[in-house]
Amino acid sequence: MSDKWRHPLTIFILGAVSALIVHSVLFPSFNQSDGMQVVFHNGSDQLIQSIRLDFGHSNGQSSIQTFRIAGGEDRALLLNHEPGMGFNVVVTWVDGISQEFCALKGDERSSAIIPLTR
Repeated sequence: MSDKWRHPLTIFILGAVSALIVHSVLFPSFNQSDGMQVVFHNGSDQLIQSIRLDFGHSNGQSSIQTFRIAGGEDRALLLNHEPGMGFNVVVTWVDGISQEFCALKGDERSSAIIPLTR
């Protein structure tokens, strides 16, 4: 390889490696040992206005809320919560009807799909 290409190639490689390191620090991937991934599937043809999750963990109480899930769509949420402990869910449909339930208590999976229907 000629000397005129060696320097730019080295700079490019160092830049790419640096970008990967910075990306992995700023945007770490989900590790199953860090909690749970829950996917809510709207199995109806009605819009879900909101889903609220309430759950406890060793450091306190947490809540997560997500909005506007169209019929047939999925919404993935990551929870800082141990599998098997369960969590409370409140689903509010666009017409104001609410459904409340405890989800995944005793279920040790770190990833689950919860179908929602009317």
